[in-house]
Amino acid sequence: MRAAVIDAPHSVSIVELDDPVCGPDDVVVAVSYVGLCGTDLELLHGTSSYLTDGKTSFPHHFGHEWVGVVDRTGSGVRDLETGDAVTGSTMLFCQSCTACGSGKRNQCSDLREVGLYEHGGAAAQFLVMPRRAVVSLGRVTAEPEHVLIEPLVTVLEAVDAASVSPGDRVLVVGAGTIGSLAVAMLSRYPVTVDILETRCIEHLGASAVAHSFTEADALTGPYDIVVEASGGVGALNTAIGVLRPGGKCILVGVAAHSEAIDPGAVALAGISIIGIRHGVDHYRRAAALFPLIRPALAALIDSVVPLSDAKAAFDRLESHRTRPKVVIAVE
Repeated sequence: MRAAVIDAPHSVSIVELDDPVCGPDDVVVAVSYVGLCGTDLELLHGTSSYLTDGKTSFPHHFGHEWVGVVDRTGSGVRDLETGDAVTGSTMLFCQSCTACGSGKRNQCSDLREVGLYEHGGAAAQFLVMPRRAVVSLGRVTAEPEHVLIEPLVTVLEAVDAASVSPGDRVLVVGAGTIGSLAVAMLSRYPVTVDILETRCIEHLGASAVAHSFTEADALTGPYDIVVEASGGVGALNTAIGVLRPGGKCILVGVAAHSEAIDPGAVALAGISIIGIRHGVDHYRRAAALFPLIRPALAALIDSVVPLSDAKAAFDRLESHRTRPKVVIAVE
């Protein structure tokens, strides 16, 4: 099968790989679309923690946001049919550790992650997945927007952790894919949502937010909840600084730098900082929400680039875009 791999820093190649072997409890997916995100850029640049920690190496077979159709299934899989549209979890949980046994599968101590480490990615004609990590979308056509189900599950985990109440003031820091999806979900609640973002945010739609800010604007806190989705320099301290006493900082953005915070400011204000580690249990919920928020998802897609030109997709991801998501189409 044809696949795209990052074969060295700043280098992407199209290669031939062996077709996947389908085990009895596996599903082989004919991949339709693959989304790219900041994690893929870090892999391209050679700066990803997965590389520096030795979890993966070059050549790296990327692709963790995907949608496709069932090509074939193992003998033990009886609830999916060839041609069904499917997506699946990035995190492949072990089902046997203490965390998995207690229902906290996103805290699994023996994870593999599709397209990140110990499991080949979806930037290829075919992808093999364990049935337990695959979610059926039914007899629908796979669309580019479906790749956003993967980041959406993290947002659903974040929104659940926030436990918003009617009338809350919420600040979302960052209007990339995660931040934009957070706005799309939070705007369905009776809360006020503001955004801190220096780039254009027209893709969010005028009805999605009450206000928007740039770095030059003064934030008008206090806020009940801040969703930090940028991973930017100083973002965590900004979040803490605008929260009311007892407020919550929902930390989704993964910073590539360390940041010192004042523990006294956190303790004396009774602030909660809650880290979000994906949303592995929300895939079916996200799939059910898809028809309701499809316009908001489609508005996030900047471009769709063929697999044969995968390097151009990364180049586009690095460019100054007004919309955050670049998608690869598998021919």
